[in-house]
Amino acid sequence: MAGAVDRRRFLQWGAVGAAGVASSRFLAACATPAAPDGIPFVDAVWDCGVASGVHAPDAAVLWTRCVPGAVSAVDLVWEVAADPGFAGIVSAGTVAASPDGDGTAKALAEGLAPGGTYWYRFRLGSEVSPVGRTRTPAAPGTTPASVRLGVASCQNFSSGFYPAWRDLAATDLDAVLHLGDYIYESGGRAGVRPDPIGTADTLDGYRAKYRLYRSDADLRAAHAAHAFAPIWDDHEFVNNCSRGSNEADPARAAAAYRAWFEYQPVWPIEGTRIYRRVRFGDLADLTLGDTRQYRDPPADDSLGLGGFVVPGGATAEIYRPGRSILGDAQRAWYLDGLGAAQQDGVRWKVIGNQVMVAPTRILDLDEPSLRALEPGLPEHNGIYLNTDSWDGFLWERDQVLNFLADERVANVAFLTGDIHSFWQAPLRADYDDPRSPVVAQEFVCGSISSTGPDAIGYDAARALGDAAKQLRPGFRYVDLARRGSAVAEFTPDAARVEFRVTSAAGRNSAVRRGSVFDWAADTVNVSLTPG
Repeated sequence: MAGAVDRRRFLQWGAVGAAGVASSRFLAACATPAAPDGIPFVDAVWDCGVASGVHAPDAAVLWTRCVPGAVSAVDLVWEVAADPGFAGIVSAGTVAASPDGDGTAKALAEGLAPGGTYWYRFRLGSEVSPVGRTRTPAAPGTTPASVRLGVASCQNFSSGFYPAWRDLAATDLDAVLHLGDYIYESGGRAGVRPDPIGTADTLDGYRAKYRLYRSDADLRAAHAAHAFAPIWDDHEFVNNCSRGSNEADPARAAAAYRAWFEYQPVWPIEGTRIYRRVRFGDLADLTLGDTRQYRDPPADDSLGLGGFVVPGGATAEIYRPGRSILGDAQRAWYLDGLGAAQQDGVRWKVIGNQVMVAPTRILDLDEPSLRALEPGLPEHNGIYLNTDSWDGFLWERDQVLNFLADERVANVAFLTGDIHSFWQAPLRADYDDPRSPVVAQEFVCGSISSTGPDAIGYDAARALGDAAKQLRPGFRYVDLARRGSAVAEFTPDAARVEFRVTSAAGRNSAVRRGSVFDWAADTVNVSLTPG
């Protein structure tokens, strides 16, 4: 109970206050001039604030950037306490910040209590960083009352401001799941606010992008308030990247990988691997996947016409058996982990997923009458809107969904980003068979600031969303017109996903509750309360 009271008290400091407890300079992010490189000046020592990462029930990743460390190596002291006033320090150590890492510093604080709330900070002599708050997952074999996750993605700096981050910073959460497109490698001065970096394709450029994005006070506040569980999508590298594009430009890929690991509160696993799993007791198993660096190159035809129009031609690539978005090793890990969570009695299997799983097939060509004329048509034949999503990898999507059905893996929720809009749909093992069982639910959780289909106009986007609901197999909910995030809460009895909607056009835009989805455990019944 005392931990809950402390957590509420921390959140009451407010979104900006949470980021600047220990440094008044940190609160002046938007009122101070730009540095020579055009990045807004924030703080002479701790310009990117602090951050923490979800790691294990007894450990958390701590992160900061020390500006002097970007010039010459310095040793920082880090401290973790059970109270915001640091009366009782429970873990401490030193970590180096050096030019080799652009002044970033990352420590693994171990020996923490599972399910605990902690405060942390860094020190360089008399200079003390902002204070951050973090939480550890519940211990194995325990059942927390709930697990509450913020869900975010796609935060193009020049496209808009971050009121969605201000809202999440002030929300009581166990962790924040960031689904990728944390930065945009492209960009220039045009937009709602300037991006002076332009296009990043070198290590210096990618690093500058992360510093630019962290110059936003609302993003820093969210990092200070909550532990993050980030994964990447394509714009941390280059638009629509794949294994092929990374192999074609290894220097750029290496720079993008390095900058991501430097600036994100994630402890390295092996090489460039980021797929990993975190359990919150026996209530929720969180799978963090990577649908980018192992995926096969894009299909030639972005509409996927070939399977019907040119059977066997080059554009039939999306139907090819063995075509993978995960890669063989990750797919085996992915399925084994989901099966193990079910066998271990974990109630909810939550999957952090970059690109949409539900089909967006704009023309269904898998009809009995067509198949009678052409028995050799590939399964799920049709014209698909976006083969950068799982629609470009039909065989592997079938492998995953059929595994869930065959192994009776229950209560599976895909939390998805990427497409700058809100969607919700049930997922069937075979979406061309209405008798096939529903094996999961997908929630596509909007974008923090990146522009969506509303670029064509709000009314047109709403009309397009209404039309998208009629696609086969169809969607329960589509909102193409608003920015925002989501809060997903899991309890032993039910899950609730609440879309939070806003406009990124203004720094102080209001954030309100959007549509809410309630899902009773061990059922496929999801109710919608429009908002």
